[in-house]
Amino acid sequence: MAHRIPASLLTAFLVGGALAACASSPELSRAVPITELGVGDCFSSDAELTVATLAASCETPHLYEVMSTTPSALGEVYPGEEALVAEADAVCSAGFEGLGRDAVAGLVALHLVPSEASWTNGDRDIACLLAASDGTELTGSRLPTGS
Repeated sequence: MAHRIPASLLTAFLVGGALAACASSPELSRAVPITELGVGDCFSSDAELTVATLAASCETPHLYEVMSTTPSALGEVYPGEEALVAEADAVCSAGFEGLGRDAVAGLVALHLVPSEASWTNGDRDIACLLAASDGTELTGSRLPTGS
């Protein structure tokens, strides 16, 4: 099942991850807008979830891995955060369960949904993420080979 992280816990994860990313080889990572993430990207982020610090590779410690990106099926008019979250819960839960029990042990599925502002700018993608259920950093990809 996909979960939304409570804001205070998410901030702790993100700030810790951002600091860890800065401390470990910043010359090998790069910052991109969160809306530019793709499947298989391993990253940490700023507290506002606007910038993703991509790990040089998934072998570099990171907080999140993009499991999938799916365009919202809710039309052209911004449907509201509640509707997007419900859609993301369904999409991300199905993808998470599809990985298999052994693959997701110790992980949780999270999601990013477009804000009203990013929707206005054409962002319609729901990003499903994998993270450690205890908030620690991950090392290595958790996606099946060939994903």
